[in-house]
Amino acid sequence: MQKVKRGSFMIRSFFGLLGLIFIFIIGIQAQNKFNGYSLTVEVNNARACPLYFLPQQNQLNHVQVFLPGTGLQKPATGLTACDNSQVTGNRVAPNGADQKWCFQGPEELYEIKLSNGESYLWPTMSGRDIGFYNIKDFRPMRRIEGPTPKYVYSEPADYTKAIRNAMMIMASRQGGTLVFPDGDYIVGTTDGNTRDPAYEAITVPSGVTIQGASSNYSNPGNNMPDRAAAARIRLRNNRQTIFRIGGCTNSVTIRNIELLANVALYGEGRRDDSGTYGIEALGKWQVDPKTKANTANTSQFFKFENIVFQNFDAGIIARNANEGKCNPAEQLCNSWQFDFIRVDHGIFINNGTGISIDSFNTDWTIANSVFHYLAARPPGIGIRIKHGTLILIENSFGGGVDYSPGGIGGTFLHIDSVQTVTMISSSSERGQKSIYTEPSLAVSSQTLNIIGSVFNDPIELNGRMNFSSMGNFYYGNTLKMAPQVVINSVGDKFCHQPDIYPGNCTDRVGGGNIVNSPGFNGGTVMFRTGRMPEGQGKDRINRQPNLFGYDVEINSGLLQHDPNTTFKDINALAAAVETGSRVKDGAIVYCKDCKKAPTGLCSQGTAGVDGAFAKRINNQWRCD
Repeated sequence: MQKVKRGSFMIRSFFGLLGLIFIFIIGIQAQNKFNGYSLTVEVNNARACPLYFLPQQNQLNHVQVFLPGTGLQKPATGLTACDNSQVTGNRVAPNGADQKWCFQGPEELYEIKLSNGESYLWPTMSGRDIGFYNIKDFRPMRRIEGPTPKYVYSEPADYTKAIRNAMMIMASRQGGTLVFPDGDYIVGTTDGNTRDPAYEAITVPSGVTIQGASSNYSNPGNNMPDRAAAARIRLRNNRQTIFRIGGCTNSVTIRNIELLANVALYGEGRRDDSGTYGIEALGKWQVDPKTKANTANTSQFFKFENIVFQNFDAGIIARNANEGKCNPAEQLCNSWQFDFIRVDHGIFINNGTGISIDSFNTDWTIANSVFHYLAARPPGIGIRIKHGTLILIENSFGGGVDYSPGGIGGTFLHIDSVQTVTMISSSSERGQKSIYTEPSLAVSSQTLNIIGSVFNDPIELNGRMNFSSMGNFYYGNTLKMAPQVVINSVGDKFCHQPDIYPGNCTDRVGGGNIVNSPGFNGGTVMFRTGRMPEGQGKDRINRQPNLFGYDVEINSGLLQHDPNTTFKDINALAAAVETGSRVKDGAIVYCKDCKKAPTGLCSQGTAGVDGAFAKRINNQWRCD
């Protein structure tokens, strides 16, 4: 027997120990970490908040862990507990402190089954960009066993389950970003077309960002080779909603994607898209029926950017749960706080209503957005404010296709009840109405402010409200005001300059009767700046004086008349001209060279010697 040298034995022992250490390290590195909560993510009329944790009783918050792609037939092995959870076989019990479950395992992906029967693909928290998810990673998959197991994904006809899977993970981790690459993502069906009777809108929890590859819009009815947008989520049935945001939800962003209702694709007959919503905000302010105590329910900080909404009953709708059936013993009606919402670069195409707002406690900014709507698709409204608080609309446009019966739009802004609406640098045309307010709900504490905007079509303000207008362009007799609407107007312009664009100051766009004195039709004018006369003949636009329409009080100051007006000037003011005399009975003017005649009338005097206040009475200047 050959004798082993001591030195060789020591070398072999050393390298053997290194090998064991290396294997041990590899074993440690192969353990991936997974954690989460046992909860449900759903909003409906009964639930005020979307997240409900499965109870601890009877171990209902425990989870079972399976190898993914095996149809829940292969329990996971080799699991170890972490963060004070407990593992028994493939069953994981949460820790007792915050009810969060945690385990480690050799796979990078597992399928988690909750006690309510729902199951979700669950990626590791180890060695990846946690918080960023690709919807394609949640497609159906099949596990192929081997020395190195492989997963084969398949493209589903319907993406509802995949999207819910991602929402569940992000809800469990307090938020995340879900990316939709190029693709056509159908929801609400069993096979890509047939209605899923169990489908509910996909709830978006707090902290979630949904991001698509593009915000280009589809042209589903034409025969172009590329009819679909790059990334779109769409319905194939009526009376369904794509995304829903509930109470107790904060910091949600949806951007760079198209949301499409049940639109007929090329070659299909018309499909029923009634009762469809792109994004629905639904919440309630609960009241305890016994104690009468109410629980504030606040959802805040939402951004909807670069989204196309096409063919919905409402692209975005925000409303209170149990709308129309509110029980005040259980709910503070119309008072859910859905707040700090920004819609930016939205494209709203052929929706019944682009944006519908119905909650007293809600503030919105709607900016850089376009609303295409048709009266033939009732109600044909761009923005509807049933109830609202502070609404800012800036640099946004609305209108139909043309003024034909089939192409005319409905109403750009329809207001039922609101605290304040401010519209800046916005416009509408080719519609039946630019702005409309309901007679019974417009009260004196409400204010509509319009700044630097252009409106071709009628504005009809009813009820009692304050209307402040500054630097806007209106067409002919655009504005129709109820008697108790209070008007303040500064620098507004009515009609185009007649010598450049003659024959177009009419009572309606594209025809009608010539209007020589365009302006506010009705209302109570508190203050209005005037205008100089323009044009000649039938195209003339008459002068308009500056106007104080109510009591005027000068406090700690003086009223200074022009000291250079002469007797010749006051006679010129009373001269008959094409646009009518500038002066009417009741005028008072300082005249530096007027003197009183024996009859009391004004006569020519000498400046610096004479001087009087000339008063217009019975079509004469009197200086007595």
